[in-house]
Amino acid sequence: MATLPSAERRAFALKINRYSSAEIRKQFTLPPNLGQYHRQSISTSGFPSLQLPQFYDPVEPVDFEGLLMTHLNSLDVELAQELGDFSEDDLDVVFTPKECRTLQPSLPEEGVELDPHVRDCVQTYIREWLIVNRKNQGSSEICSFKKTGSRKDFHRTLQKQTFESETLECSEPSAQAGPRHLNVLCDVSGKGPNTACDFDLRSLQPDPRLENLVQQVSAEDFEKQNEEARRTNRQAELFALYPSVDEEDAVEIRPVPECPKEHLGNRILVKLQALKFDIEIEPLFASIALYDVKERKKISENFHCDLNSDQFKGFLRAHTPSVATSSQARSAVFSVTYPSSDIYLVAKIEKVLQQGEIGDCAEPYMVIKESDGGKSKEKIEKLKLQAESFCQRLGKYRMPFAWAPISLANFFNVSTLDREVTDVESMVGFLKLEITLAPETINCCLTPEMLPVRPFPENRGRPHKEILEFPIREVYVPHTVYRNLLYVYPQRLNFANKLASARNITIKIQFMCGEDASSAMPVIFGKSNGPEFLQEVYTAVTYHNKSPDFYEEVKIKLPAKLTVNHHLLFTFYHISCQQKQGNSVESLLGYSKVPSQNPPIKWAEGHKGVFNIEVQAVSSVHTQDNHLEKFFTLCHSLESQVTFPIRVLDQKISESALEHELKLSIICLNSSRLEPLVLFLHLVLDKLFQLFVQPMVIAGQPANFSQFAFESVVVTANSLHNSKGLGKDQHGRNCLLASYVHYVFRLPEPQRDMPKSGGPAILPDPRYHTYGRTSAAAVSSKLLQARVMSSSNPDLAGTHCAADEEVKNIMSSKIADRSCNRMSYYCSSNSDAPSSTTAPRPVSKKHFHEELALQMVVSTGMVKETVFKYSWFFFELLVKSMAQYVHNMDKRDNFRRTRFSDRFKDDITTIVNVVTSEIAALLVKPQKETEQAEKINISLAFFLYDLLSLMDRGFVFNLIKHYCSQLSAKLNNLPTLISMRLEFLRILCSHEHYLNLNLFFMNADTAPASPCPSISSQNSSSCSSFQDQKIASMFDLTPEYRQQHFLTGLLFTELAAALDAEGEGISKVQRKAVSAIHSLLSSHDLDPRCVKPEVKVKVAALYLPLVGIILDALPQLYDFTAAEARGGKNRANGSDEEQEGTSAINQNVALAIAGNFNLKTSGTMLSSLPYKQYNMLNADTTRNLMICFLWIMKNADQSLLRKWIADLPSMQLNRILDLLFICVSCFEYKGKQSSDKVSTQVLQKSRDVKARLEEALLRGEGARGEMMRRCRTPGNDRFPGLNENLRWRKEQTHWRQANEKLDKTKAELDQEALISGNLATEANLIILDMQENIIQASSALDCKDSLLGGVLRVLVNSLSCDQSTTYLTHCFATLRALIAKFGDLLFEEEVEQCADLCQRVLHHCSSSMDVTRSQACATLYLLMRFSFGATSNFARVKMQVTMSLASLVGKAQDFNEEYLRRSLRTILAYAEEDTAMQTTPFPMQVEELLCNLNSILYDTVKMREFQEDPEMLMDLMYRIAKSYQASPDLRLTWLQNMAEKHTKRKCYTEAAMCLVHAAALVAEYLSMLEDHSYLPVGSVSFQNISSNVLEESAVSDDTLSPDEDGVCSGRYFTESGLVGLLEQAAELFSTGGLYETVNEVYKLVIPILEAHRDFRKLTSTHEKLQKAFDSIISKGHKRMFGTYFRVGFYGSKFGDLDEKEFVYKEPAITKLPEISHRLEAFYSQCFGAEFVEVIKDSAPVDKTKLDPNKAYIQITFVEPYFDEYEMKDRLTYFEKNFNLRRFMYTTPFTLEGRPRGELHEQYRRNTILTTMHAFPYIKTRISVTQKEEFVLTPIEVAIEDMKKKTLQLAVAINQEPPDAKMLQMVLQGSVGATVNQGPLEVAQVFLAEIPADPKLYRHHNKLRLCFKEFIMRCGEAVEKNKRLITADQREYQQELKKNYNKLKENLRPMIERKIPELYKPIFRVDSQKRDSFHRSSFRKCETQLSQGS
Repeated sequence: MATLPSAERRAFALKINRYSSAEIRKQFTLPPNLGQYHRQSISTSGFPSLQLPQFYDPVEPVDFEGLLMTHLNSLDVELAQELGDFSEDDLDVVFTPKECRTLQPSLPEEGVELDPHVRDCVQTYIREWLIVNRKNQGSSEICSFKKTGSRKDFHRTLQKQTFESETLECSEPSAQAGPRHLNVLCDVSGKGPNTACDFDLRSLQPDPRLENLVQQVSAEDFEKQNEEARRTNRQAELFALYPSVDEEDAVEIRPVPECPKEHLGNRILVKLQALKFDIEIEPLFASIALYDVKERKKISENFHCDLNSDQFKGFLRAHTPSVATSSQARSAVFSVTYPSSDIYLVAKIEKVLQQGEIGDCAEPYMVIKESDGGKSKEKIEKLKLQAESFCQRLGKYRMPFAWAPISLANFFNVSTLDREVTDVESMVGFLKLEITLAPETINCCLTPEMLPVRPFPENRGRPHKEILEFPIREVYVPHTVYRNLLYVYPQRLNFANKLASARNITIKIQFMCGEDASSAMPVIFGKSNGPEFLQEVYTAVTYHNKSPDFYEEVKIKLPAKLTVNHHLLFTFYHISCQQKQGNSVESLLGYSKVPSQNPPIKWAEGHKGVFNIEVQAVSSVHTQDNHLEKFFTLCHSLESQVTFPIRVLDQKISESALEHELKLSIICLNSSRLEPLVLFLHLVLDKLFQLFVQPMVIAGQPANFSQFAFESVVVTANSLHNSKGLGKDQHGRNCLLASYVHYVFRLPEPQRDMPKSGGPAILPDPRYHTYGRTSAAAVSSKLLQARVMSSSNPDLAGTHCAADEEVKNIMSSKIADRSCNRMSYYCSSNSDAPSSTTAPRPVSKKHFHEELALQMVVSTGMVKETVFKYSWFFFELLVKSMAQYVHNMDKRDNFRRTRFSDRFKDDITTIVNVVTSEIAALLVKPQKETEQAEKINISLAFFLYDLLSLMDRGFVFNLIKHYCSQLSAKLNNLPTLISMRLEFLRILCSHEHYLNLNLFFMNADTAPASPCPSISSQNSSSCSSFQDQKIASMFDLTPEYRQQHFLTGLLFTELAAALDAEGEGISKVQRKAVSAIHSLLSSHDLDPRCVKPEVKVKVAALYLPLVGIILDALPQLYDFTAAEARGGKNRANGSDEEQEGTSAINQNVALAIAGNFNLKTSGTMLSSLPYKQYNMLNADTTRNLMICFLWIMKNADQSLLRKWIADLPSMQLNRILDLLFICVSCFEYKGKQSSDKVSTQVLQKSRDVKARLEEALLRGEGARGEMMRRCRTPGNDRFPGLNENLRWRKEQTHWRQANEKLDKTKAELDQEALISGNLATEANLIILDMQENIIQASSALDCKDSLLGGVLRVLVNSLSCDQSTTYLTHCFATLRALIAKFGDLLFEEEVEQCADLCQRVLHHCSSSMDVTRSQACATLYLLMRFSFGATSNFARVKMQVTMSLASLVGKAQDFNEEYLRRSLRTILAYAEEDTAMQTTPFPMQVEELLCNLNSILYDTVKMREFQEDPEMLMDLMYRIAKSYQASPDLRLTWLQNMAEKHTKRKCYTEAAMCLVHAAALVAEYLSMLEDHSYLPVGSVSFQNISSNVLEESAVSDDTLSPDEDGVCSGRYFTESGLVGLLEQAAELFSTGGLYETVNEVYKLVIPILEAHRDFRKLTSTHEKLQKAFDSIISKGHKRMFGTYFRVGFYGSKFGDLDEKEFVYKEPAITKLPEISHRLEAFYSQCFGAEFVEVIKDSAPVDKTKLDPNKAYIQITFVEPYFDEYEMKDRLTYFEKNFNLRRFMYTTPFTLEGRPRGELHEQYRRNTILTTMHAFPYIKTRISVTQKEEFVLTPIEVAIEDMKKKTLQLAVAINQEPPDAKMLQMVLQGSVGATVNQGPLEVAQVFLAEIPADPKLYRHHNKLRLCFKEFIMRCGEAVEKNKRLITADQREYQQELKKNYNKLKENLRPMIERKIPELYKPIFRVDSQKRDSFHRSSFRKCETQLSQGS
């Protein structure tokens, strides 16, 4: 075996070595030296090695391009073309314009020549995206059908499949209405089964018959007709019907990064609606802004709003030159990136400046109310006039007035806020705002720069304004729009010691471009209701304050080009509020200016700070970072001609120092702050990549920056990935870099700027200053120097010169490292640039992709590590640059082989090898870095995936091969290895040209090449064994296959290895493997390029080896049939856990593997199988594998399949049948209703899973955790793309599936049901096709018998599932063909299958669907007809049909006797019309049979009537079963029906009893047939289980002779049948808690198992026994057995039940009101509530006093009753609750007729009932046959009560372990002081006096002795309690003790008083002579007597 090639070893169809399954399995468990594996041997070398299966090594791939060149002519070119052109390239380079939010892009002002840097920025912001697309991407991998929405119309193309289960659901509800009448059960026990034929069948109308049913047609023609019928109207795409699989494994989805766009936080829309005070006298101006209280920061700019009426606006007309529309906005859109509860919206209100303090000005508002009228009105008018004069004079100055904070803590659900506006002095005002979440699009909106945002309608009203945010923390979003704003905040001014006149101070602020007054620029943004831009702005005035604080915000639009002349000018004025003659309003106090070129400075006088300002720039052109600034400046000095030395910051740089400084600045880039780096990321990377390829000549020397630039890129990538604040996608890729590569990156073009003709161009000073929020202190150059030094590069030392040295060393070492020829290779230069020394020139051109690959290869140390850690970025750069390179190439020399240089290919090979080693190294590290390894693995896969579209494909295949071999060699854990390789392959296989890459059209040599293979194959008569072997090998994973179909071969290898492996974690890997293949097939199926059948045949041929793999994995498949049997038909409710647990394959399947079907030998057969533990697959994985199998079977060439089947050994054929059997159950239609039920479970489950995952991620550190936390932050829920892991986009995929179930519309549910109905139908039809293939192929074979059984099993299984009428029609047709073809075999060999078949067909005869019914009738008739032909088989079929009907009637819920009767009539019609049979007795026998069936139906009707009354129903079934006493098969069936009904009602004990009776019945007949000592001797042996079983003793032998005429031929009348029944009974007893009985049952089973030597079963039996005994020990008294009630029925309405009494057994702890309510409710429904009455007491019922029109029910609680002698045997709790026939209840009464009275008049009646059978029995109510009563006198009642009390005490005292609570409760009831009718009262009533009636003496004495024992027990109890109590109960104990002593004292005289008469001597003795009698008692007795006389 070890020498066989791997393919042959896996072969399952080769003629040479047909090993049995057992041998094959044995081989798999042998040691590894036989070429098998599974024993890990760890070697000591660097990588631990793993013994792998031989077939696991990858084979040598084909030379793809060479093969294409040579074969393309001979190939099926059309097919290749079908799947997209081969020779063309797949990648397309597309320029797409940027999406611009505004109508016009934001640009600098026109007509200005810009600095190179500003120009570059603007260029970057407006240029188009460059995107590399895949041409065919949409069609296959992310097939439009599967992933996008086109599925929504797909259902319209489907036919609605009709399922009977659903038609029933629709029609049911109408049946339940109106009160029902009670049906009276008449005794039918006298009638035999034949006499109940009350219905005349002939009076019914038969259904239409099938034509030509009995015509003689050859079997072949019949099959052909069936096949044609099946082929019509089929669904082409199987996967379109299959629900899409959870995308958890879908690594091949590479998320498209989000397009870079301007950052907008969570947006809120604030509308200002009104501002009002009690009086309105002047204009007021509102402005609002957001503040973060915790961070103490203003987080937005101001929004100004003028809410004044036109009247007040008129006051200011003189001061408003013009009003721009943009200034009339009243609503603002605020943006908040970091929402928190500390954010407030602050409204500030200003008014026009007037004379007086703020308090004075506000006084009128607080004092006057407009509503007062009268004088107030006059005052208001006066104030208005005053205000008007102020406005005219001082209208352009403002003063502060009031403010109000508004918390936004809950701004997500704030709707309208009415705010009270309050000042510190709190005056009452009213500001009405509306705050809402801003909608996605807002019409008519302006950006902070006043640019209109789309959509911006023509006829617009007031605009909305977007308010710029100042985020509290960094926002890492690169700039994408031009923005250049400056905010100026005057802080404070101190004129305290200055001029006396400086009191009301304002500052005029201007932005100047020169020194004269006219050069003020109109760049200051206006406020509300005024011009858009102003030249000057004034701050608000604080009245009479010499050192005011300011709160003004001045927003300035900075010019794009700043010069030395630009500066800010501040002019200080004193404003005189009072109008004095000849006095101007403004008095100048001074000036201050801030130049734009140097940082802000102080304006000082005497070197003391007088004026402080703060400025803040918000700019996307000024970097505000020295490192970046230096880098950009130096780059520009290279690109354009500049005059040296150039000035950078405060450093001068000569041309000779340029190279050194530039290198230094590249190194220092990573010292810049992360935020500016991210903001200018696109530009920085562009510049670095420019330096990669741009050859430089600086000062006449060539300069090379490639390596520095590369390392800088690497460091940048590293810092971006490691920064917590930045998002990553599901593959761990940094989103910023991903979107850069995808949208922004383009091949750098070498710059060729020629010097201008006028000599060297003079460039402006390239420095540009920006303002940070800083005080006006100048930033000293020292600080800057320190900033440069604080680089994170540890190589840079402290001082400046040292740094230079260090850098020199770094640089020189770098150059020395590299051999010159590997530096960078240039193409020859053809540039003839003039050799001007002033300008650096491009020397020659390098290719970016080659340079990048080279840098990756030669990198070392940390750089190398980082490159491979974030390899995805460099891989994507490579691919995008290669794509652009190919795109720009001349199409003629574009052969794949020669596109790229050999050196580049070597580099790529090196890179792939290094990355693979890196992955392996990460995985074998002791602290496994699996996640990191997975990410790199996925990146590498995507890289090769992309290379397949660009490079020589054979070359890429070899890379894949190296990868696979290298991983196998280095990994030591098989699941990890397979998992890695699987994810890798899954990505590669998702390639859009996957099929072509696999040369799927090239299996021409293994199969006929003609387009219609079936024809040619039929003609080829010389079908030699070579051909057979060839066909067999097509279903095998041969080396040839793996070479030719390289990727598929690898994938199948992984699947096979995964299925074969075992060990921890393997099941996840198996799921992954199956899911990979499933998603592939699904994408082919839905690929529009594969629509043509001939293409699908070829594709299916590619996947044939999968069939072999699946068959080998058969024992591992989840067994849906087992799950089904366990959950019953409606198992939609079965929980998931339940299903997971039962995945082992059932016994039949295991036997089938052994090629044996017969159940009788199961015992011996199983134990001989070699035992190997397989790793079972779960339900979902199995289902996914099954659908793949069905897809191949559906699309493969059918004639090829038949040939293959014809050659298979029968063992393999049986395997296929087993597979089909599982498939049937797997794809059963679950119905619409269940989809609801399931959905809530799925939802719950998915929610739990998701919650757990989120929890894990949120706790987790790193980007993933961060990402999840960000997802959780409100406002981010509209994520358009990928700022989080794609798995969470399951919001849009899988989770959504479940969540939506709850709110799915009816239409959606219908649509789902429609699709799943079609899936069930299609799947079953494929299975049917397959069975037909097997039947046809094997017709010639000799193994028909076992095959036939297998086929029948599958068919019967499919009939027992819920099927559509479409399928049933075809299925019945196939069945009829089978009956016609193999009738004799069927009836002789397949008895059991035949019985099952009868039952299923009969079930369909009762179908409500006419189509199904007619098909079923025809099939049943044909079955009878053919069985009649075969000797005595008809008798057996008759018996089977009769039994089937009986069991159907008992079990099926949805069973309709009306339809069945009609079917019986149709069969009768067939018999009558069948001319060929008229001469035989057949028609007569059919009629007799049908009459029989009809009588059974009669019983059914009765049963249907009692459906609601379980007791009545069981009585009826009991009687029906009794009436079949002479027909054991039917009686057995009915007993089983009863068992099933009981189980449904959870009456497990009764169900078990039914099975015990059935087993006894079988035992009776077995003992008649064969005499084995190990078998039970008839029903006598069952007496220990139940005394009732004797009923089953057989009728005398002459009534029945077993084994004749089909009697007792069912599967149960065998030894294994008997064992089966008993085992089932034992299970049920165990469930019911009767463990003792379990033992008795197994006593009968064990001898049989021992005789069969079935040790496996014996093991499990003894395990179960152990469990039962353990349960007895552990549960003991805690078990609950039944509760019993006597129920009497009185009244003529009850019919037969009138005056009948029953004992009902109810579940444990059923209270009297429960059963009372149940029965009352039920009979009220029957007779009407007013006619039913429950008799409340248990006294005897006097019939004469009852209302004859009413129905009375009397219910009494009864307890089991035992005589004293019985109690000796009934010791245990169980024995006192088992085998019960006598019950007692007590009725209290008094002689006056009241039920209760005083103690001395309280009598009690005890009634004892005896039932007909002992409980538990096969039903839950048994009639009462005997009744005895006896009455207790009051003193006897007292004795009973005291005995009971004493017993309670005794039990409580002796309880182990002691229970203090229980003891105290009983004690309290006994000695408690206040116990009413307690012991003391009883004693006082009955013991105080000696009774007058001597008859009562004995009772008196008995009671006295009872008390004596009682008080003794009380004493013991008090003592015991003392030992049990805790310290805090001491007082309670003393109280008890006191009460006890008191009681004892009170009782003592009564206990000690004896009745003398009872102690008289029996004969007289002379007392003097016998001292011995001088005992006190006798003495007392004598004295009493003497006194009495």
